[in-house]
Amino acid sequence: MTKSISYHSQLIESLKDSKEAAMYLEVVLEEGDPQMIIKAFFNVIEAREELINQSPDFPDRFSKFERKLQDSGEIEFTLLQSLLNALGLKIGLMVN
Repeated sequence: MTKSISYHSQLIESLKDSKEAAMYLEVVLEEGDPQMIIKAFFNVIEAREELINQSPDFPDRFSKFERKLQDSGEIEFTLLQSLLNALGLKIGLMVN
């Protein structure tokens, strides 16, 4: 009998790749659901934990980001940018 691998384990493994993490967050951010955005960030944080450990103030910044998103549904650009930088990602623009 073959062992099944959980979806979550596969997701976390895939999010260790920068391109996968960027595409994943891009899709969730476009959807705009605050709860899904927070969950997606938790998943990327779990996958890229080694990068987070290099940023001692990351937990405080993420808590602020999470509170703001839950309270108002708004994302503060500079805070988002600093979180993405800590995760080894950048904000980019695309033509529609």
